Amino acid sequence: MKSLYLILILGTLAGPLALSFDKNVRYFKSWKSALLSSLIIAVPFLIWDAFFTERLFWGFNEEYLLGIYLFNLPLEEVLFFIIIPFACTFIYEVCKYFFRSYSLKGLNKMFYFAIPLYALTLLSLGDFGYYTISVQISSTLILVWMILNAELRYLSLAFLISLIPFIVVNGILTGSLTENPVVWYNEAQIVSPRILTIPMEDILYSFTLVVANMILFEKLQRRFSK
Repeated sequence: MKSLYLILILGTLAGPLALSFDKNVRYFKSWKSALLSSLIIAVPFLIWDAFFTERLFWGFNEEYLLGIYLFNLPLEEVLFFIIIPFACTFIYEVCKYFFRSYSLKGLNKMFYFAIPLYALTLLSLGDFGYYTISVQISSTLILVWMILNAELRYLSLAFLISLIPFIVVNGILTGSLTENPVVWYNEAQIVSPRILTIPMEDILYSFTLVVANMILFEKLQRRFSK
């Protein structure tokens, strides 16, 4: 199906759009900040993506693409870096409302140790590649930024909840329901164990993308509210 990747991306957007006008969360009022943060954070990710695609560290199966490219990336992949963070920021806003009476200090402290522990686990699994190393670096930088913004206490919870749709969408992209994966990975650039069909590195990649967007989103929200 040529439109499979696009359907997955647009399907991810459907929920946040439909619920944006909920009287409690009112996410529609935050669309400006959410979209702007997505666009800004997308820039380094698109450069990273294009660089690795060019060197065949990963790639895309044309069987599931519309065939429209920007630079050397499918249109669907470009949209991924805008729509997925937008949807995850919606999760963050929902957490802010429904968990507003919880401090979450204990969860956050555990999370600060969990990310480095997970990263070290990847290195202990044996052979690893440039993708493994790159997510080690990016996740470390974002974790430091997250700790420096410890007052944003919903980041950990929102990211953990975002892993649920992440596993569904990324699982489909990496071949859990299709004969061939939509997105393939060079086995020499990742550790050999996977989470179902998902490279283990993708957890840290998702953490870097999602949390960076949430932090920038909060900063933009504060700036626009002045």
